[in-house]
Amino acid sequence: MLTVHLLGHAHVTYNNRPVPLSAKAVALITYLTIEKLPQHRERLADLLWNTPEARKNLRVELARIRSAGLNLFPLSRQLLYLENVETDLNGWLMGLGTDLDQAGLAQWLSTLRGVPLSGLEDLGSPAFQEWIDHQRWVLTEQTEEVLGRAYGRFQRSGKVWATRAIAARAEALGFVHPGELLEDGELDADLSTRPGRTGVPGEMPEPDLASGMGLDPGPDTAQGLAFAQSPTAPALEGPLHFSAPDREAALRLSMERAAQAPQVVVLHGPTGSGKSYGAERALADQQWLTLRVSNSRAGRLILATLAQSLLALPFLAPPDSAAPTDAEPETGAESHTPSGAQTLQSVLLRPGSLEEDVVKVATVLATLPQPLAIVLDHAHNGPVELASLLEFMLNVPAAGPRALVMLSRTPPSQAPLCRALLRRFGAAQSLVLEVTPLSPGSVAQALRTREVWRDPGAADTDLHAQAAVLLQRSGGNPQHLLALLEQAAPAPFEQALTASAAGEHIPGSRLPSAMRDTYLGEIDGWSAPLREALGSLSVIQGDFSFTLVGSLPDAARAGLPPAALLREALERHALVEAGPPGALAWPGFGPADAASRGEPTYRFRSEGLRVALSGTLPQSERQALRLHLAGALEATQPGLALYYVARADAEQNAERLRRAYRARLPAGSPLLRSLSGKVQAAHATPGAAHPLSAPVSSLLAPPRSPVTEPRRTQAGASAAVSSQGYLLAWEQGGWLSILSQGRYGHPHTLQVHLPLPAGPRGTTAVTVRIVWRLDVFHGGHELGPLQPSFPLRFCVPGADGACVLMPDAVTDYTEEGQRQQVHSGVTLGAWMQHELTFNLSGQVAERLELHVRALDLALTIGELSVNDRPLLPLAAGPERPGAVGTRKARGGVQTTPVHS
Repeated sequence: MLTVHLLGHAHVTYNNRPVPLSAKAVALITYLTIEKLPQHRERLADLLWNTPEARKNLRVELARIRSAGLNLFPLSRQLLYLENVETDLNGWLMGLGTDLDQAGLAQWLSTLRGVPLSGLEDLGSPAFQEWIDHQRWVLTEQTEEVLGRAYGRFQRSGKVWATRAIAARAEALGFVHPGELLEDGELDADLSTRPGRTGVPGEMPEPDLASGMGLDPGPDTAQGLAFAQSPTAPALEGPLHFSAPDREAALRLSMERAAQAPQVVVLHGPTGSGKSYGAERALADQQWLTLRVSNSRAGRLILATLAQSLLALPFLAPPDSAAPTDAEPETGAESHTPSGAQTLQSVLLRPGSLEEDVVKVATVLATLPQPLAIVLDHAHNGPVELASLLEFMLNVPAAGPRALVMLSRTPPSQAPLCRALLRRFGAAQSLVLEVTPLSPGSVAQALRTREVWRDPGAADTDLHAQAAVLLQRSGGNPQHLLALLEQAAPAPFEQALTASAAGEHIPGSRLPSAMRDTYLGEIDGWSAPLREALGSLSVIQGDFSFTLVGSLPDAARAGLPPAALLREALERHALVEAGPPGALAWPGFGPADAASRGEPTYRFRSEGLRVALSGTLPQSERQALRLHLAGALEATQPGLALYYVARADAEQNAERLRRAYRARLPAGSPLLRSLSGKVQAAHATPGAAHPLSAPVSSLLAPPRSPVTEPRRTQAGASAAVSSQGYLLAWEQGGWLSILSQGRYGHPHTLQVHLPLPAGPRGTTAVTVRIVWRLDVFHGGHELGPLQPSFPLRFCVPGADGACVLMPDAVTDYTEEGQRQQVHSGVTLGAWMQHELTFNLSGQVAERLELHVRALDLALTIGELSVNDRPLLPLAAGPERPGAVGTRKARGGVQTTPVHS
């Protein structure tokens, strides 16, 4: 049986085996399969070649099809048509049943491999390209409809794993989230009655897909979370809202400015960060009409989506009578001006040139009296050529305010379409907001409304600990966090913390399947060489250099030179360049001094992406790469080389590397303990510390004397700042929260410089009093670092030593020539108070330095004072670099200071 594959890259198979055909041959067979009617050779030749030798080219292509073993078209036949041909769409529609298990559903979803009819965009005449665009839009609409029905069916049956998989696949391919098709809590029983889908006069009704899929076409209760960017979120009672006051206020202000001039808003952040939710919530609060465009790659698709969305509006619903066709010319045209619905139908059913249809859609948009926002998904994929189309639509004089909201996974500097529109509209009409990781306060506030996720008798301090652990595990990504909540429910949080303290995995510690599917969907869109090369790099733990990339065998890099590999990976935003080490200034967290730049290093954008890539490699390849990395790092990082050898089960080299690692450590280093006794087992069984498990220290004793929770002030919360692998955020009430970002590698040292109050200068001693809590800590000793980890350290330049707060009882040690005085009275999950004294020996105290160095960390500082002069809690939110002042005063695009 001949099968034409439409759902992704277009190709042909015969009896399930690919047929080697040229793109023109595939285009010819695809056209005849979809049209289903005999087509004359001359017309086909003009469609596919549009040159004087079109007929000759067609004959050559038909001969190639026969030589490939497909005897489809007799030599004497002038009208070409196909019989007994199947499409992957037909099989896909019939393949979903109610009894599918996880493997069956995964196989069903795997049929969706990308944008429909990929690979046929630039072939043939303009007429053929228009036909491809229209068919791709039809297939996309149909696919989204089926995914929505499947999503609703599994949601009704309570199969959360299925709705997660469906939503993740839709998100990865750029389709509308399936939950958004559940209108008013019900899914229409008959596709032919859905407005804007098949009720357009003159369009053939689509078949009832429910019977073919084995789905019950009854009503579907939409219990979806109001978090639109979190397809993996569990079904909860009402919306789970993670507040971001600064971002929400900036969006409201931009919508208000639209009354004077059209606005362009760019929301950027990683997958699952809440871009869609933030935009839709702001627009809904101010009662804006929102038109969502899910495909931003082609102007024709944008126009078709806008026209279809407008036709679904009640006041633009198509008339009962069919629109005039070419066979039924209008009479009295002067007295029968086409309505908005008729204009939009002509765009869909009888498209003209792109410029003509842009004018038609823009004219209808301009007649809408209410505020209107076009929300453009995946704006990072949009070509810069679309800027003129969108600019024209916004600038056409309209009856109400207009705005364009672009959702991008990358900053505007890396998104050509966003960058072009921001330049064209200027500072007064544009807003750029980065969607930051969640803050501990916002998570705790959301969890407080969800008794199902917590022990009803738990105190707020327990809730704070739960929020901190969830944030550290998820990296502040809402989609990831909600998936972790679903995995952990309904186990009480105290049980999970106890399990972690005993060295066991906390429930929900591994990468959730929904997040893995999301990452794999992104990976599928990369070229095969890039996928293979990044799969090899994913075996590296932590940051890596250009030299290390170049040391990999050519086969491991899929033949890509190191420079080309890194360039493409950075452009794809799979890798990011690690920032140079440098201190942050208190309290705005801007650079305290000029950072010294050495050889650039690179890391994966997120630990979840690295783990997903690593999972695509066979175990034998991972082991071989670990042995290679151990050899490459033996001279410079013997501890990490020892870790790779242990993971590769190559004990013959372990003892030599252990001796080399011991020789690199200074005398008295706490890391020497990791080479003997209990910690040595971590090298033998490195899987005991999963990259995403964030294990805590083995100590979980209550503090010797209970400490009262610090007071809060009126200071508001602020967005997180990222530095050296940590997130720093001011919580509501003036507390400081510090979390690691979950990357599994040697931890970096975070440095924050605090200027000392005027009083202590010139004194002989400085006394620091701190009230803080530690909810997650793991030093990563199994990775063989050269410097010991700690949750918190303070030092005063010129003092006789530094004070290190650690949960392990170790003796004082020396680091870089400075004595490290260890304070080991550190516990987990409770407020603690420490008083530290620094002897200056006649030196002048200029600043206090706060340091953090840990693989997994979540801590909160509530009170901090120096010689009885309070520094924390803050009385008011700090000024952030680039975050204050009017747009004109700064001369640039307004930003909210966020980092991811």
